[in-house]
Amino acid sequence: MSAAVMSAPGGDLALRCHPGRAGACLTFAYAVENLAAVDLFVMDAIAIPGPEGEAAAADDQAVVIVLAPGGEALLGKFPAPLPPDRRIAVPVVPLARRLAPGASLDRQLAVPLPLAETSPYFADLTLRQYEPVDLLAVVFTIGFWREKEAGIAAVPVEELPDFWRVGGRRPLQSAHTARQRFPVKGLQLFKRLDAFPRPARG
Repeated sequence: MSAAVMSAPGGDLALRCHPGRAGACLTFAYAVENLAAVDLFVMDAIAIPGPEGEAAAADDQAVVIVLAPGGEALLGKFPAPLPPDRRIAVPVVPLARRLAPGASLDRQLAVPLPLAETSPYFADLTLRQYEPVDLLAVVFTIGFWREKEAGIAAVPVEELPDFWRVGGRRPLQSAHTARQRFPVKGLQLFKRLDAFPRPARG
């Protein structure tokens, strides 16, 4: 894979990612740096409920993978598109890390192969409910929010120190993203054949 950086809106979050492969996984060693004058809340994990009587855990290897127009796969930690065929009472908002101006965060992410479209709103399908699609690029994506941005409010997660949960009016729709695009050859994505939401063309 070769890299071409795509800047976040306003240049608030710098993303530097180094992809690779280890065994049956694609690997992404990445760092994000806050270039803004305010704190940023950077998506970093998904909360996993613990067994009854036990505390929740944070899964920092959870990813969203969605086929985008032009043969690109969006892959990373960003808000999953909402299902079009049902009403979601409580949307899945990723856990965030608070990043002060000038601060950075280093992470390692391993994504099992073969790649398949993945979302916290959808269970995995049987093999016959996918079709393989040849990819032209993987777009590594990290979501974030700006502190005190209109319509959002961030609160610390009591049971998970160092994590924050962002709420308020339409928190998923108000998220920003930083992206880095990696052209690929010979890589396929298993596209779901159900009512899976994807970005609109254009």
